[in-house]
Amino acid sequence: MARCSQAKPLCAAAPPRLSRRRRQLSMNATSPAISTSKSRWPALNKPAKPPPPPPPPLLSRPKLPVPTTTSTSTAAEKDRTKKPPPESASAQPSSSGAGDVLRLMDALGLRPDEELYISLLRDCADATEVAAVHAHVARRHARGAGPGGLPTPIANRVLLSYAACGDIGAARRVFDGMPARNAMAWATMVSAYSDGRLHRDAMRLFALMCRDARGLADDDGLAHATVAVLRSCARAGELHLGEQVQALVVKKGRVCGDIGSALVQLYCESGGLHKRARQVLAMMMRRHCQEPVPEAAWTSLITACHRDGLLDEATDVFRDMVSAGVPRSSFSLSSILAVFAESENQQHQGYCGRQVHADAIKRGVDTNQFVGSGLVHLYAKQGRLADAARAFAAIGGKPDAVCWNAMAMAYARGGRYREASRVMYQMKAAGMNPSEEMADAIRLACFR
Repeated sequence: MARCSQAKPLCAAAPPRLSRRRRQLSMNATSPAISTSKSRWPALNKPAKPPPPPPPPLLSRPKLPVPTTTSTSTAAEKDRTKKPPPESASAQPSSSGAGDVLRLMDALGLRPDEELYISLLRDCADATEVAAVHAHVARRHARGAGPGGLPTPIANRVLLSYAACGDIGAARRVFDGMPARNAMAWATMVSAYSDGRLHRDAMRLFALMCRDARGLADDDGLAHATVAVLRSCARAGELHLGEQVQALVVKKGRVCGDIGSALVQLYCESGGLHKRARQVLAMMMRRHCQEPVPEAAWTSLITACHRDGLLDEATDVFRDMVSAGVPRSSFSLSSILAVFAESENQQHQGYCGRQVHADAIKRGVDTNQFVGSGLVHLYAKQGRLADAARAFAAIGGKPDAVCWNAMAMAYARGGRYREASRVMYQMKAAGMNPSEEMADAIRLACFR
């Protein structure tokens, strides 16, 4: 009973009992004077980490000018801050090799001579560089020699450089500014018009050249201009003017070389004028003509006869070509192989085709893609698939799509559809698509 009377009230909370470790931690926290080295718990007193290094000082930045007024800038300030316009190509030389050479010589006080200007113009790659050198030589010549135009060799070189770069307008301005035009200047300008597909201008300028007696003084210049204007006549369909040009060259006795080839090309492209082309070839083969007949003339006539279906006449032209001792290349051999492949004459397909193949091997052009494709067509037409496969395997490098299609069609026409399918898959693996004719032939064969 006495114990019950002396009991503490329920509202009085008893202090919590702390463990030994918690008491030690509380004592260390409340008594900083106690040395950590003498503590009974050395593991709890870890050494303090060194303070981090101070950040690097900020770099000094330039102070921006503080405007003294809040008004907008004046027109004069805007003009001062505006960038100057870039100088034109004619004001300063370009940053090419020609421009560097001219700037260096100007800095050293040296005067370029005529040969140096011609060499720099020959090395120019575009019309901008040509314009820079042209401006420099014009300025130098105006200071030293006075007015009167550029010297003729430099003017011809500038004209030729503009024409080679395709700037026909600048070339015509140089041509019009020449005080004395020789035959080479006329020929260069006519060739520039012809190469630029301005055939009417080329023919008109050639007519002006013929009226000028000085333009016909140089035979080489006349030959170049004649070849260019005949090429323009062929492309523009001006047969009447081409005949007048032929009369002029016959009068001059220049139906040889490139002029004769251009005349043959003119009559071959006009259609139905193979007899005239043969007459031009006969004139070129005369003894007084010192130059040999070019292969291009023979090949043009063979191709024209093949296009018009005159296969026997094309064969006769090739025989005349061989008899004349003209060296054959891949162009003429591939043309006659196409003729033999379409000919119904068994002698042309058999004996003549093998002779052409032997000639191609002798001259080392049997690996050419065009010659190889023609041989594959020829042997496939005869049904000699083994020879066609050997001709296809002899093609050097990577065969083109024409060769692949020719070989696959040879197998398909011979009834060997498995080999044709294999060639078609090999063609696709090589990155080329088969022709629709070949694909349709193989599909039809698979459903039979």
